[in-house]
Amino acid sequence: MSKALKLGIKLLIITAVSALVLAFTNSITEPIIKEADQEKLNESLKVAFPEANNFEEVKGNFPASIVGVYKADGDKGYVFDIISKGGYGGDIEFILGVDSDNKITGFSPLKHSESAGFGLQMEEDWFKEGVKGVSMDNKVGASQSGSENEIVGISGATLSTTSIVNGINTAREVLESIK
Repeated sequence: MSKALKLGIKLLIITAVSALVLAFTNSITEPIIKEADQEKLNESLKVAFPEANNFEEVKGNFPASIVGVYKADGDKGYVFDIISKGGYGGDIEFILGVDSDNKITGFSPLKHSESAGFGLQMEEDWFKEGVKGVSMDNKVGASQSGSENEIVGISGATLSTTSIVNGINTAREVLESIK
């Protein structure tokens, strides 16, 4: 037997054993990872809709920016996982809760790369509170003081605010289609 053939057989055996070990490890860890991911998601959903205890995923043909839709405790409302394009630092992913009266119950940013001086303010309580209670009966906008159909905008962070408003309005369209 040639030296190259022996080496090839040894590499085949090592590769096969490695693949089996990885497959076994994956079969053990996969359920644990899924459970941890589900717990993390439920915690995020509760931030956006604190009055709900259970969330059921709603299936549908949603726009690409809607990562997930979850029904809160039967008919209490919905929670949307949204990735909105157009932020200053790129896409902004956030969770948005909406009650049965179409009022926003909570906002929680998940992932973004917004600037520390301006766009990062979306993580501050004053901004989150300025989103709560906004009605999604009509198209949502933004202003300095907020109103029934306007969130409180972030001064100096027009792109971040616009991205969030666009995501909210996409969720509004989806809300109309699933109610």
